[in-house]
Amino acid sequence: MDRAVEKNRDSVANFSEIVRKAYETGMNENEITLEKLLADLKSDLKHLLVG
Repeated sequence: MDRAVEKNRDSVANFSEIVRKAYETGMNENEITLEKLLADLKSDLKHLLVG
């Protein structure tokens, strides 16, 4: 049971990091398009599910 809770916490932490990275990218990069930002976010989230 403890492993499941720990794995869930790790997933939430990883998800939060992915969202933070996407937010910072969107705020800091002037030339980024919404399509590129969403593609990067989608890719990162897919890796989270696989990992």
